[in-house]
Amino acid sequence: MHRHRAMLAGAVDAWEIAAGLEAYGVSDGEARRLRHRDVFGLAEELYARVPHAARVVEPPQRPAAGSVRLRGRDVAAHLLPGAGCVLAAGLPAAAGPVAALAAVALWAALRRGPLRVAYGAGAAVWAYGLLAFAPYGPPAVAALAGRGAFDAGAGTAAFAALALSLLPAALLARWFAVAARAQLAPSHGLAEFADAVRPRLAAALAGYAAALTGLLLLAAAMAGSAPLAGPAALGMLLFTARLLAVHGHPGPAAAGLAAACAAEALTLVLAAAPTHTAPPGGTAEAAVCGAAALVLAAQAFRLLARAAAHRP
Repeated sequence: MHRHRAMLAGAVDAWEIAAGLEAYGVSDGEARRLRHRDVFGLAEELYARVPHAARVVEPPQRPAAGSVRLRGRDVAAHLLPGAGCVLAAGLPAAAGPVAALAAVALWAALRRGPLRVAYGAGAAVWAYGLLAFAPYGPPAVAALAGRGAFDAGAGTAAFAALALSLLPAALLARWFAVAARAQLAPSHGLAEFADAVRPRLAAALAGYAAALTGLLLLAAAMAGSAPLAGPAALGMLLFTARLLAVHGHPGPAAAGLAAACAAEALTLVLAAAPTHTAPPGGTAEAAVCGAAALVLAAQAFRLLARAAAHRP
């Protein structure tokens, strides 16, 4: 109680204390050493025994999980980048101004709503580097390697599908946060909480993968052909990184984005070198982003299954 007095005094309920204790390294085994069944039982006693400023100590009530619905302003902010990309694909003459508008709208969508996070400047650069490689990287690799002329519009349809996936990403990120928070109250231990959260994380990742795949297939059908594997891998990488960062783990998220961005830059260097043979740009994007997404997904299943990742 003395060691964690500041955290205990500011907690709004026992479940926030349980998440805070886990963040400080207190496990169920440590709680049993203190004669409690688990960290949640220890948190309930601490909540009852530590005085809280400006209110009477009462038995904690089950916290409200929150709503999954997005406000109209947030829905519009997440739809605007995709709409701008669709216009850019359909109006080649106005592609430049519309693309600039889509870039501004994309920045606004990533900085607001349920996917917002205080990213450092470096991580933002890596994210935008990956987004820039998606439409222009594969044709640039092909042109540098002498496999054809540079075609700036080759990946426009797939990038529009990627931008349109912002809205389902926001909805699924919000749903996962609410569903995980709702598991704090009925859980009777950190292991039980983790077992309840991991299937929900898997459902969020699978739901986004299904939504993005559907949009990419629609883009390919409307454009005649469009890359699928590369944009799908990039979307999964960005979605997993945002989940990690929003729930208090921006370091692994930024590291994964930086590694993928560096690998794609190396692909361009190898394509320009006369003595090396670079893989096709779409293949390189799929391999690099897919590997980074798998690494971040493994990190997410480990880190986001902790109660500390879902503190109010």
